[in-house]
Amino acid sequence: MKKFLLALIAVALVIPVLGNAGSVSSRYDVTFGGFVKYDFGYSTQNSHADPSYAYRTSTSDRAILADEYGNTYMSGAETRFNFRIKGPELWGAKTSAFIEGDFRGTTTSNQYGGFQLRHAWMKMNWKSSELLLGQAYQQWGMPYYSAQIGADDFKQYLKGIRTPQVAFRYFFTKELSAMFGLTSATNWSGTTRQYNDGYARSNWPGLQGEIAYWTDRCGKIGSNNLKFGLGAYYGRDKETYTDPANAAAYKDSTINAWVTAFRYSIPIVPERKGNKAMSVLLNGNFFIGQNVAGNNWMGSSGPSNGSYLRPDNDAAAPTLFGLFSQVSWWLTDKVWFNGMYGYLKYNYSEWARTNDATARDRINMSQTFAANLLWEANQSVRLGLQWMRMFTHYNGVGQGTGAGTGFAAPSGVMDQYRFAAWYFF
Repeated sequence: MKKFLLALIAVALVIPVLGNAGSVSSRYDVTFGGFVKYDFGYSTQNSHADPSYAYRTSTSDRAILADEYGNTYMSGAETRFNFRIKGPELWGAKTSAFIEGDFRGTTTSNQYGGFQLRHAWMKMNWKSSELLLGQAYQQWGMPYYSAQIGADDFKQYLKGIRTPQVAFRYFFTKELSAMFGLTSATNWSGTTRQYNDGYARSNWPGLQGEIAYWTDRCGKIGSNNLKFGLGAYYGRDKETYTDPANAAAYKDSTINAWVTAFRYSIPIVPERKGNKAMSVLLNGNFFIGQNVAGNNWMGSSGPSNGSYLRPDNDAAAPTLFGLFSQVSWWLTDKVWFNGMYGYLKYNYSEWARTNDATARDRINMSQTFAANLLWEANQSVRLGLQWMRMFTHYNGVGQGTGAGTGFAAPSGVMDQYRFAAWYFF
């Protein structure tokens, strides 16, 4: 079936070319793949399918609409497809490319069902190095293995984003490597590509780097072996303030934007002779940083990503730290259990937590717990069940989105239950 589809695609591409070329030949090995996915779930708060924080809890003085009602949802938008291309050698390097999209629409200012680009990169591989150019997952900090059911589950704990970048990785040995490169300093998605935000306005490109160690000496579980990586990102943010009484009077503040992260993958009990039954994998990261809104490193993790204005209208951003941890236990070769935990803390000043109404509505701390059970029914079909609890604490009491004379609670809790089915092709 794949060969038939590729033949149809090739014919569609070749016909317009025949009028301009005497002959057409192909030098490329192209593979088409992906999966169809169905999601069904329920949240105890009135949120969408991909929440990253819980709303404030209602009080006797103020009712929060999102806390008063739950939400049931279904979707097939996480369905995705991709093309892998292997091309001719260049300068002694093997060349390849990868293109992938899905129908979540969230990076195109569209609704679920709208097509969006996920990955689009080209790569050159030499014997001891590789060069990646294009849009791909970040090359530092993100966990090596994610087993969550939802595409955006745990995104606020540096789960990983896709970003335009140039990344060069050099392998000192088969086990030790170093990466450095440039990455987009601002969020690439949206109709305007955020060309006019403070991170692009700073005229400072995003810098990225990592030192990593990978080895099979301690065994492996599938493609997961012993891995450690210490990486970082650095950029600049030039925020502006305009006097509402005089549009010609404005000032700017320059703030550092940075994250340092350590990630790890440890096969505590490796697989035996290719069978994963009773194997155990520990996987996760630790991170610390400041002002992460620009490139959306923590995803849309609520109202605490970036900077806020101090009383003198200078912009400031709190530091943050956190972690993600996941333990995976294969009960059989095809059935495995995953337990997950995420923690994120923002260090706001005393003034921000008590005096400024806008800053009081920003998130101070977030914790998420989850557990799921996954089953590879056959080579094509995977089924999964997941429970996730999200706890969010704000800088103080606040109005939130609700009705009443008083204030809503300073924290909120949301439970989400989810079923998913995949068909891989």
